[in-house]
Amino acid sequence: MAATFKHIMLMVKDIPATVKFYSEGLGLEVKVSTPGWAELNANGTTIALHFAHENGQSGGAPILSFHVDDIHESIATLEGMGAQLEGNIREPSFGKVAAMRTPEGSLISLLQPASVAAASK
Repeated sequence: MAATFKHIMLMVKDIPATVKFYSEGLGLEVKVSTPGWAELNANGTTIALHFAHENGQSGGAPILSFHVDDIHESIATLEGMGAQLEGNIREPSFGKVAAMRTPEGSLISLLQPASVAAASK
């Protein structure tokens, strides 16, 4: 199983204000900024900001995000090591996405990009 680290994700309730905080306050480059998603460049590491809906949590621990070749294989491997799937595998237009809790309770995100997902059908 090969995984590629992609970004650190923060759940936030106000993307524009958070982008301003990191870009103007710390000088980070804004790569993408929309009302629901933003990406900032922190010396080669991407900090991704994901909109936390009204009842969603914000301000919690960062989420480490990984791209994987086979989401089902990755989930099975990680579950065998004590991780737990959080919710269902989702299939937005950009691929297959799953959230998992590590044995220590940290949240990680797995993404099988659409190009890989289409090839594995």
